[in-house]
Amino acid sequence: MGTLRFLLALCVVATHGPESKLFGHALLSGISAVQGFYIVSGFLITLVLNTRAGYRDVLAFYVSRYLRLWPAYAVVAALTFAVLKGEFLIHAVSQLDWRGVLFVVVSNATIFFQDLYLFLAIAPNGTLYTTTDFIAAPGLQLNALMLVPQAWSLGIELAFYAIAPLFCRSPWRLLGLLGIGLAARLALGFWSPAIDPWSYRFAPAEMTFFALGGLSYFAGNWLERTAPAGTLRIAGNLCLLALVVLILAPSKGQQTFTQLTFLLNQTTVILIAVSCPLLLIVSRGRRWDGLIGELSYPIYLSHVMVYQALAAYAPASIMQGGLVYVSVTMIVSAALYWLVIRPVDRYRRKFGARLPSDAAGAAVPTT
Repeated sequence: MGTLRFLLALCVVATHGPESKLFGHALLSGISAVQGFYIVSGFLITLVLNTRAGYRDVLAFYVSRYLRLWPAYAVVAALTFAVLKGEFLIHAVSQLDWRGVLFVVVSNATIFFQDLYLFLAIAPNGTLYTTTDFIAAPGLQLNALMLVPQAWSLGIELAFYAIAPLFCRSPWRLLGLLGIGLAARLALGFWSPAIDPWSYRFAPAEMTFFALGGLSYFAGNWLERTAPAGTLRIAGNLCLLALVVLILAPSKGQQTFTQLTFLLNQTTVILIAVSCPLLLIVSRGRRWDGLIGELSYPIYLSHVMVYQALAAYAPASIMQGGLVYVSVTMIVSAALYWLVIRPVDRYRRKFGARLPSDAAGAAVPTT
């Protein structure tokens, strides 16, 4: 599954790069890539909650998951504050009332509620108010005060972790979560135009994808009990090939938004959900697959900071084509993994987590 996670991270890098392309080539939409991450997360979280004895303790699960996300985030946030946004953020926060200051400081420090930045705006008197379109709201936008702008998705991820022990241990409860998510999406499709942030940042609607991933885990269990192993490996390799093509060379017809389900790229999203258990089967024993998968999170965390730093301090010509941008992102991501994430993962084993190398040769991302 590491290959899929790496490719999805690459799509987000391309979306936020020059002309939203990578070396002049458009990849799968960053929106669909993030939703693909949600599906993979739902699959893996359901897997560990049903297979790891240490995660029977819900508090241990919560601590482990938070330690998975926060340390690397904290490093990127601190670097962004020191190198890019410190002076601006201090000035902007001074314009808020105490409630706004508390929200910005706590959320930037902890990751919690990052998704709410897109649903709140700053009034002239410094108070926060709800907005239906943060792009069109006048004046300074609250999302400008995010140290790691793409961390809004981590806020949604944490919301899923909060409810995962309740839903992910039963396929019937996951079906209920899927129903909640679909109901939210259908309601948005009926009442709302396809505007940001409602089109893909509203947490209740995004639970659709976590639930799909969780149900995919239970479907995979059934497949492994009933289908020949060789057949499953062939199917897994075919799914991986199809996903590589759809991600790296998306057709114009594929990049369509369906108002009814309020969803972009339905075919690709469904294929990711169907493929998860098969990709897990074919990735077993491929340590390189686990390694590149481990890079997906630091890539996602650091790429905006890298892009902004290069845009601020490097010659404009260096951004052309995206080679330097991608190369520096990969270097920073590898440093984050080896210097921050991996050492913390060793500590997380106290709470039931496992390093990829501990997983009996299975190339499963650290969970």
